Amino acid sequence: MDRILHVAKPACFRKVFQRALLKKPPCITIDLLESLVFSYTNNGGMTLQTVKRLNKIHYQNEGYLFIFPIMFFFAVFCVYPLLFNFYYSAFEWNGMSKNKLFIGMQNFRLLFKDPIMLKVLRNVFFFFMGTVFPQAFFGIVIAFILNRKIIAGGFFRTVLYLPSIMTLSIIGSIFSRMMEPNIGVINVSLRALGLDFLALQWLGQPGTALFSLILVNVWTWTGFSMLLYNVNMTNIPEELYEAATIDGASGFQQFFRLTFPLLKNTHLSLILLGSISTLKTFDLPYVLTKAGPNHATEFFSTYIYLLSFNLFDQGRSSALVTILFFLSLILTIIQLRMYGILGQKEN
Repeated sequence: MDRILHVAKPACFRKVFQRALLKKPPCITIDLLESLVFSYTNNGGMTLQTVKRLNKIHYQNEGYLFIFPIMFFFAVFCVYPLLFNFYYSAFEWNGMSKNKLFIGMQNFRLLFKDPIMLKVLRNVFFFFMGTVFPQAFFGIVIAFILNRKIIAGGFFRTVLYLPSIMTLSIIGSIFSRMMEPNIGVINVSLRALGLDFLALQWLGQPGTALFSLILVNVWTWTGFSMLLYNVNMTNIPEELYEAATIDGASGFQQFFRLTFPLLKNTHLSLILLGSISTLKTFDLPYVLTKAGPNHATEFFSTYIYLLSFNLFDQGRSSALVTILFFLSLILTIIQLRMYGILGQKEN
């Protein structure tokens, strides 16, 4: 410290300051700063605020180094492909040839006039309505029952949650065999019970294919909804239920007037996750029905796959990806604003 107190030149000050910063952790104490500033300001140097600012910048630069790897990979594997897709949505291109024809917004016009796009939008809407809300309903009912501390509650939670951690392609393969019209376990069981009129071609008819996909999806993700509701139910104070019981509220009334309103953030979370999942649905329709029959189970992702790898229309496929990106962005913004509004009301 005596050596620092007698610094006479700015160059000496810089060397001492750099050595102090390079130590791990930097040994920049208030006494050292005041001593350095006292000796350096006599030579027309920095103020105390400037020295503190330099020390703060040093720590900030270290933070940038920590986030640089993830930002690099994000830029390479997310931002660049997205910009690449925006660029090729304005071309007529088969995805392999070097020849590309600039056609501007023509790909988007073709999509808006495409009758298959109407089927895609219809399927997305019915799939969303038929999966998200039933999953949430069954999930909250099961969670409410299991939260009553029944026997083997942990076992039932585990069993019900298992489908949501299975690979969707495996689930699709299992149900494709179960729904096989001739030897599938579902139709065989129905015929054994004398219900031959219910033994349908579950995946082979346009009228039942989408309904079958909805059933499989509800079976798969109800356990996830149940677990999410169950975790948030444990955060509800038990005193509220005790007070409701003293006031004479039945279990039905406690559920609808106490539990359900206090889980509104969980409801919104499931709607947000369900809407995004619906927009990018690919595994189940591709494995079960190949997006058929006659595009009866066609979704955004399956149609993008069809345009890119079967029809080799990379330009129209890129345009559809662009539409899907902005649609997802708009839905996310709307739902996040709903989160903000609810948060303000709670505060």
